[in-house]
Amino acid sequence: MLWRMGCLAATLLGCAMATGLHAAEPELKLLVASQVAPKMFVEDDGKPTGYVTQVAVAIIRRAGYRPVVEATPWARAYKKALDGEGVLAGLSKTIERGKVFCFTDAVLEDRVQVITLKKADLKITQFSDLKGKRVGIQRGSSYGEQFEAALPTFQEDRDSSGDSRLNKLVAERIDAAVLSGGNTAVKYYSKLAGIDMSQLTVQTPPLVVDLNYIGIAKTRADQAEVVSKLNAAIAAMRAEGSIAKIVAPWEQ
Repeated sequence: MLWRMGCLAATLLGCAMATGLHAAEPELKLLVASQVAPKMFVEDDGKPTGYVTQVAVAIIRRAGYRPVVEATPWARAYKKALDGEGVLAGLSKTIERGKVFCFTDAVLEDRVQVITLKKADLKITQFSDLKGKRVGIQRGSSYGEQFEAALPTFQEDRDSSGDSRLNKLVAERIDAAVLSGGNTAVKYYSKLAGIDMSQLTVQTPPLVVDLNYIGIAKTRADQAEVVSKLNAAIAAMRAEGSIAKIVAPWEQ
């Protein structure tokens, strides 16, 4: 009888501990883009992936939360984050965004590349070189204040995927395509679109090196606590080099 009571007590204790552990890991929804490879995208099996997604998941876990990842087109993910449905990965800072979002410390550097047709023989090294040109850009995206200031000087052509952008470039419907994610993104999308890289010029240096953050709507009551915990996790992971380790395989 005592043995049975002991077993029952142990079982109840185990359940209590399990419940306590579960309670210690509150759920935090992570909103990511579904079509911004290799940063954030969805695999054929529907699983969200990409180096920004993987890093953000690791940060959220390190901060003591249980991540629930939801991948949608960037504009929709942005709107959901704005409505307070979750935190948004891969967000760059602008004055306007700073009015509605709280930002963590910087998580990653994003190399924003401009791609042109080789036969066009264009040289684009600064924003002023885009003046008057038709430029393909990710719908809903921004790449910092310099980029925002330059927008009125060229013709925007917004779409939801990099392969579509490169196809429009090859068809000469646009003069330049903007891709975030550095040369890795250019190679990924040219392969997806069936475009030979020899047709393209990847302009150097990158148009901008844009810092990416995790953002949370200022309307959320827990925003200060969430940002504080995420920042602690970012600092610890940066110190030990784990963020760089997650990103490294994607840069090969």
